[in-house]
Formats: sequence, structure tokens, C-alpha cells
Amino acid sequence: MPGGNTDKGLGAKKNEIYLSLQNSTQYIDWWHEPVPGEDFDHEGSLFSFILHPGVIYGLSNKINIYASTTFGIRTMDWFGTNHSVHHRDEDSNNDFRNANGGMLGDSKIIMRYLQKNTGAGDGYRIIIGGGIVIPSKNTITINPFLATDGEYPPHRHFSMTNGTYNYVSDLQVYYKRSSNPVFYGGSFSIEKPFEENEYLYLPPTKIDAVFSTIYKRFDSLDGSIDLSIGVQTLSQAYWDNESSPNSEALVVTPSFSYLFNLKKGALSIGIQKPFFIKGSFSGNEGDIGQRVKVWQLVLSYRSIPI
Repeated sequence: MPGGNTDKGLGAKKNEIYLSLQNSTQYIDWWHEPVPGEDFDHEGSLFSFILHPGVIYGLSNKINIYASTTFGIRTMDWFGTNHSVHHRDEDSNNDFRNANGGMLGDSKIIMRYLQKNTGAGDGYRIIIGGGIVIPSKNTITINPFLATDGEYPPHRHFSMTNGTYNYVSDLQVYYKRSSNPVFYGGSFSIEKPFEENEYLYLPPTKIDAVFSTIYKRFDSLDGSIDLSIGVQTLSQAYWDNESSPNSEALVVTPSFSYLFNLKKGALSIGIQKPFFIKGSFSGNEGDIGQRVKVWQLVLSYRSIPI
């Protein structure tokens, strides 16, 4: 499970089934300077608890299908006593004037071709995939950056989905061997919306690259150490053909994980620290002075073949 990703680095043989569950717990501590109409510092936190159940099925020794969904909750904690139309104590499960609330996020179906798959033996694992992302209805419904007569109505910036159908393609290249590092390589993926959603929002195109090296510990848990680094780029997003502030970004995420075997699978416990090299937190208002600190805890489980 390189980088804590339960669907990466593995190919199923014909009729094999792998079940997985990935949990990402993210804490964002944010601050930005005063904005027009609110002459005070804005500060708070955004806590996300997200679950990704998934399944890999071997249609043949060369063709796999991967399916997953997302559900969870995002919770905003507004620091201080000042009233703001931009932020407040709230969560993504409840409706707001510009948001449909709910726990369900995106679902994903990907077909993958196993160009090389050495299984338990030494050698390359090269996997090529393509598929579709299916949104839920739990999205932002009105542009949160849109002012009326120079004033902003109360609004929300976060949700469980962008509300668009996206195509996704990925490439995985890994090498497994008997001596340390026992597993290394990387994955590359691109996710792009087909078109804007019904509320005229076009989210960014997302490109992810994750490079991983795994070292066997040879301890009592038959554990391994996973050292990974992820690079993510986000393109410009648009509301009704107008640029959305803070949408472009370049994020680098180092990751440290400990993996160990269970009787019926494997478990990975990892900590990640994203750094914004370009751009900033998309939940903040426009081009203003701001600070963002992010930490992530990732728990990943993948079963033995069924």
C-alpha cells in the first residue's frame, strides 16, 4: 500500500477479490487577514474524517476492475466571537443556503490493465488504468465568492464533492525484490472534469504523482517502513466562466507509514504533512494574507485475496 493507497501496487489474478478500507483524517489550522466588511482577523480549523471502502476484482489475469466510494464529514470550527458571513461553526452533513449537506462523496470505477504483474515474486508491476468519477449531490450550489451589491451573503466553502463527473487515468510502475528496499516505484494519475456541474462550477484538473520506497523491518510483526512523497497540482477552477480564487495550487506531501501483516490482510498507519508550494487553502477568501498548516493521519487496510 505505497503512500497509504490501498488500490496501488497490486494486481488481482482471475476471480481474486481484494477488499480495502482507507481512512484519512485531516486537520487544517488556518488564518487570514481582515476582509472588506469584516475588520478582524479570521481564524479557525477544518477537520475532515473520510472513509474510502473499495474492492479490486480480477476479471482475468490481465484485466482488473477497481470500485470505491467516499463518505465522511468535514467540520469547521470558527475561532473567536466575531460574527462572519464567510465562516462559522458548521459541518458538511447539514444543508446551508449555498450547499447540499450529506455524508456521501465521490464514487469511482476504474478498469486496469496489468501489463506486468509478478504477484508475490520479484519483478515489475506495471498497471495502466482508466475510469470515471461519479459525484454525489452533496456539493456547493452557489458561488461563495459572488457578492451582491458589494456585499457577501452568508455562505459555505466546503463540501463532500465538487459535483462533477470526471474521467481519471493512472499509471503504476513498481519493482518488488527480496532485499531492502523490498518495494519501490511510483504512480501517476490525472483527474479531469468532463464539464461544469449543474451549478456552473468547473473544478480544477488534478494531477497526482506519488513516489514510494518500502523497507522491510524483519521484526515480530513482519513490518515495513514506507517512505513516500506526493506531488499534486491543481489547475484554475471556474464559477460560471469566472476564475475561482485560491484554486490553483502545487502541494508536496511527505509521508511516513508503518505497515504490518494481520491474519487476513495488512494494515498501514501513516502520517502526512502537506506543504503548499504554490497557492493556498481554497476555503479562504481571494488574494489576501493567509497562513495554513495541515496534518493528515492515514489508516489503510487491505485484505488477503478472497
